Amino acid sequence: MSIRKILVVDDSQTQKNIYREILTGAGYKVDIANNGVEGLEAARTIQPDVIITDISMPLMDGIEMVKILKKDERTKYIPIICASATFQDIGTKMKALLDAGAEEYFYMPQDRLELLAKVSVMLRIRTIYNDLLEKNRQLKQFNDASVGRELKMIELKDKITELEKKLASRK
Repeated sequence: MSIRKILVVDDSQTQKNIYREILTGAGYKVDIANNGVEGLEAARTIQPDVIITDISMPLMDGIEMVKILKKDERTKYIPIICASATFQDIGTKMKALLDAGAEEYFYMPQDRLELLAKVSVMLRIRTIYNDLLEKNRQLKQFNDASVGRELKMIELKDKITELEKKLASRK
């Protein structure tokens, strides 16, 4: 299996260093973006397996970034973890999870093992998403082929009916 990619979107250099140390130490490839605008571009370009984003950032906050990513066909199936040291209230958590569409939320500073556990769960979700997308692709391909066969059968039946009429008129 290839190395799983984690995109970290955070404006705090300290927090980015912590994430990088923990996640690379666990064997993940870590890409960094400094704000929501950079995060959008990075998510679309590198197609990470999981995104971890801060809520409070300049230019574009994490919640707005999540909303945009979840509406984009290229990125809507990437699991996103929102994190915040500033917003530790249930309202912000619910806004990130329910309104924006993030899959997980945690308060910083987080426990190293909790972070790795949440990333592991998000990677399982990503695998399930990818499996479902592939099954849907295969199902569509099968359906398209079935429809094509049905149309060919109708065409052949029409030709047989036409030939039977010609044959009947010659008798």
